Amino acid sequence: MKKICFSLIILLILCTAASAHVLYTTEAGNLGLIMVDSIESADVSANKYAGSSGSVVASYWENNTSNGEGNSKIIFITPIEQSAGVSGDTAVRFSSYSNLSNPIDDKAITLEATYGTPIICGTNSGGSLYLATGATLREYKTSDFRLYNSYTYQSETYAPNPEIKAVVKSDSKVYLLVNLNNNVSNDMVMMLEGTLRPDSSYSGKWEIKNSQKTAYSMNFISDSRLAVGCSDGVYHVKSDSTTSLVSSDYPVVAVHQDTGSGFYYITQSEDNGVKTNYLRHYENSTTDTAVASLTGITGDKTMLVKDPSHNVLGVIIGEQISLLNMEDDTVIKTFTSTNLSGKPISIAASSTSGNSADDSSGCNVSNNVLLCLAFLGLLLMKTKFGRS
Repeated sequence: MKKICFSLIILLILCTAASAHVLYTTEAGNLGLIMVDSIESADVSANKYAGSSGSVVASYWENNTSNGEGNSKIIFITPIEQSAGVSGDTAVRFSSYSNLSNPIDDKAITLEATYGTPIICGTNSGGSLYLATGATLREYKTSDFRLYNSYTYQSETYAPNPEIKAVVKSDSKVYLLVNLNNNVSNDMVMMLEGTLRPDSSYSGKWEIKNSQKTAYSMNFISDSRLAVGCSDGVYHVKSDSTTSLVSSDYPVVAVHQDTGSGFYYITQSEDNGVKTNYLRHYENSTTDTAVASLTGITGDKTMLVKDPSHNVLGVIIGEQISLLNMEDDTVIKTFTSTNLSGKPISIAASSTSGNSADDSSGCNVSNNVLLCLAFLGLLLMKTKFGRS
């Protein structure tokens, strides 16, 4: 009994102590890792795996139906130019951040019909992975990465070159931000259900009203609200209305929820071909402040991602990656292109979560439940020892 209780406690502690860090890729295609040890400490390990120019990285949830347990994986995608005899972009996967030098795949996966650097979005169920390039969203089954479904926003006379700028998902829906690349009509948010059919009664098409301004970025913020970054600020978009949350003189090129009801966003100005970035924190209608040490940073790239184990925000801004303490908006550490062995172009949390086929199995249980079980185990041990 003692051994069983002790083993149970060790298992529960391991489950609750899972950690996550920040992955990144550089222009040259190198994959690196920033280890976030605490809210105050981080270090970089560059060149964990060598890809090709423009390679990007993401973590996604995979549902392994053979044992009913889901698990987090990492995918590293190398963009391929479309040409005769080329089937699509290629990818390799990793089991975790601790195995970034040793991919699961002996031979690269071919992502049929996807060409160029994709926007990557997993699903909560873990059955599929979405990739978007141009005006097309494609769905690949995570079991074998075959092309399963696709949706293309059709071009029109007034919008001949629509482009998907962002993809986010809820439990049963996937949302696309479509930039129509014109100054005549409103850009769009598409809400699609699992079959990716826009004519389904469960799908929808929402205009970003009141603006007719270019849309650049989209993400969920508190209360499952969709926030869209446009050339004149951030908007809350839903089926029947568009509400301005914050105004900006410059385009909002990235947005991410904070730990409360607000959000972080990056604005980007351009002067004579030089782009300058500013990170801001909107907490409420009266508190919208610049993050002092992350303003006036030059460079093209911007991206925001949260380390799920700590209140740490990973920020690609210009040619650097900075880690921000979300509790007080202080910068924990900044890694330059020299530290990273190249200019960063993508960033991702090293792990994610989702819904396994059997939520009662594995470690896919809330930490609160696991901690309660661990405490119960300690009580059982104490009772047993007291009777000895």
